[in-house]
Amino acid sequence: PSTLASDMIRKWNEKYSWPKLKTATATEFFEEMEAAHGDEFQVIRRAWPDWWTDGFGASAREVSATRTAQTDLIANAAGLTMAALQGSKIPVNTGKEIEDINSALLFYTEHTVGYHGSVREPFSENTMEQRAIKESYAWEASRRAKMLGEKAMGLLQSHVQRDKDPSLVVYNTLNWERSGLFKVYIDHQILPRYKNFTITDKNGNEAKAQPVEHFSDGTMWAVWVNDIPAFGFKKYQIKVNDAEKNQVEEPENTEPETLGTQWYKIIIDKNRGAISSLYDKQLGKELIDPNSKWKLGEFIYETLDNRSQMEAFKLDNYERESLDSVWVDGFDEGPIWNTIRFKGKTRAVYPNDAYNFEIRLFNTSKRIDLVYHMEKRMVTDPEGIYIAFPFQLENGTLAFDVQGGEIRAGVDQIPGSANDWNSVQNYARLSNANEQILLSSPEIPLMQFGGINTGRYEAGATPESTHIYGWPMNNYWVTNFNAEQHGGITWKYTISSENKSSQQSATRFGWGNRVPFLSRILPGGGTGGGKNEGSLISGWPENLLLVSAKPADEDNFLFHVRESAGEQTILQLKNEMSGEKVMLKEVNVLGNELENGSAHIKPYESKFFKIQY
Repeated sequence: PSTLASDMIRKWNEKYSWPKLKTATATEFFEEMEAAHGDEFQVIRRAWPDWWTDGFGASAREVSATRTAQTDLIANAAGLTMAALQGSKIPVNTGKEIEDINSALLFYTEHTVGYHGSVREPFSENTMEQRAIKESYAWEASRRAKMLGEKAMGLLQSHVQRDKDPSLVVYNTLNWERSGLFKVYIDHQILPRYKNFTITDKNGNEAKAQPVEHFSDGTMWAVWVNDIPAFGFKKYQIKVNDAEKNQVEEPENTEPETLGTQWYKIIIDKNRGAISSLYDKQLGKELIDPNSKWKLGEFIYETLDNRSQMEAFKLDNYERESLDSVWVDGFDEGPIWNTIRFKGKTRAVYPNDAYNFEIRLFNTSKRIDLVYHMEKRMVTDPEGIYIAFPFQLENGTLAFDVQGGEIRAGVDQIPGSANDWNSVQNYARLSNANEQILLSSPEIPLMQFGGINTGRYEAGATPESTHIYGWPMNNYWVTNFNAEQHGGITWKYTISSENKSSQQSATRFGWGNRVPFLSRILPGGGTGGGKNEGSLISGWPENLLLVSAKPADEDNFLFHVRESAGEQTILQLKNEMSGEKVMLKEVNVLGNELENGSAHIKPYESKFFKIQY
């Protein structure tokens, strides 16, 4: 350690009688300031979005991996809690494993991603080594989170009785009854590829299944389930009809210009590979601004004449273009969604037709997925990619989910904090007094509100329109971030809308879209018995979000909760395994019990509770 500070302090104290200086730790400083001046500090209740988050677009693949690892950790830690509630003994090293995942996530997501000369010397030894070390934290978090999931499912499945036929058990780690989508791999020995089958719960309600990818020994299925109990599970039986084979019918129109369900009618612009009209039948409204230059879901490639303009905090020499050409690559109908696929040419990818785009219009819920895949070409010149969402809603306000709550874009934040772009946690929404349009991406955090704002740098600026632009990729900054990205990457945006304006509903949409169900295929050969579905803990207030649940020590686990509707509530829970009231104590973020703790939760407040089981 440097002794310069010590020498300076010694000389100061030898020369001056007051004030006397000394070295101190950060803890000492804040404790002293709190004791002496705590009542004098200004309190600012606004968000502090960070300008450096533009760097999340400079390493899109690794950012996607960390976002997936983050939500895997949320689900898997809650899965371990579910197992403990049913009597499983959690292995003693589990807390350390969770800590290691969080450490890897923190080391990857903090600040910059590499060498100070990363842009000036993109392929130098220092750049390549530091980039590899930094990226390793993303893949470490991804690997460890998946391993934790195997531990959780290994414990959970021990509490499920095997039936005569194979079964699928699904766990919902969030605290409301939930329907949604997940993927599961099923071996062809359990579910032969060319056989008809059903997946049904105990009441005969069917889970829809749609193949995503076939392999020699099994198939990856997308499965849609309904009404999985809050913080609970449901078991489905898989029955194969050996006498019948699936008959796959080709759709009548392989290049439709219009798609529709009971909720939406969409018109496709086949020349631009995008959506020109999105009509909400429930609201009776067109949701796309017809005057927008860009269509919904359209790919925008931006190139800069020079990088120095960004260092000068401006953007005045650039080009923006859509795809060079685009064509329909196929159309499929399925029980969960109907999809129209596009391929396109752009100089952003290699080979130049390695751009793929799918519009998935769901038959199971009011939902549209836009799925992108591209083989990115290696480019060190400054470039950026945007995806357009030119939404319209009369008197609409743009808001999005940040750490700990929701803010209105450009409004509920400290002046001077980042407002050209923002890192969106789980959802963005455009709402008025009666309706809202919802947008979420599991992989891509960066969005720009009101327009493509890159280079604006105007403190206090608010959105100029109701449009949103996803910002999946860029290499704009002049140091520390990656100068190029290359290779395959896939990402998705999910769109919905509803005839109410509700932060609580938007929160559930975003969290439900990102936090996965836990699932496991169980082979047959058993005698059945036991419960087929149910909540493990009940009594959750509707306006409360369970942010996380994890084992704390041998007999306790921790709940992190957040109020999401602006209403005061009381947390009173019931353990459905024992039938007894859950005993909870308020703790701080470190798990230390508070003297004056309370189960009362204020509007939009976050709290932590220790639960004994």
